[in-house]
Amino acid sequence: MGRWEVRYERISGGDPSIADAINGVIDAEARGQVATYEPSATKTNRWTLNIDGRIAKRPVTISALYTGEYNTALPNMPFYAVATRVFDCRSGILITWDNLFTDKKAGLARLSEQTRQILPTVYAPPARPGRWQFGSEVAPVDANYRYWIPTAEGIELHFPDWQFGRGLPVITVPWPAVADLIAPEFQAITG
Repeated sequence: MGRWEVRYERISGGDPSIADAINGVIDAEARGQVATYEPSATKTNRWTLNIDGRIAKRPVTISALYTGEYNTALPNMPFYAVATRVFDCRSGILITWDNLFTDKKAGLARLSEQTRQILPTVYAPPARPGRWQFGSEVAPVDANYRYWIPTAEGIELHFPDWQFGRGLPVITVPWPAVADLIAPEFQAITG
């Protein structure tokens, strides 16, 4: 009943063993997008899954950002998809909060604090009266900050559909707000 298409970029050049390691994870993430949505797709309506993956190269990093949508003729559709992978281009290893921050717990707490400050300035608070209230969706845990890429300005956080309502909100935590927590081997990530 459905049709899926994942279009994505891979890297080439440089050290072949590093390129192969990075491309292996990029390929696995592309397959993972289909594996996430196809098994739970509707069995009664026609559906589509369209995903695009883009590569970004920066000092010491290569990032893959996947965005797209699952759609069918049911309520609350389409459902928007997002995923990221960040690599150290010098070794091919994945960069995660575990190795990017000198203290993962402090790093996630800083991302949470920054999200509370930045998100209402980028996305309008709810129309109902009262202050914008945050709950578990900004708790300093991996699940809330799993999608990110480094940019010239800072850590670009991508939030999945329904974490803050519909759509894929994106905010950037400036490098100066987290620079003191970046591990020495990744200091070059800030610029």
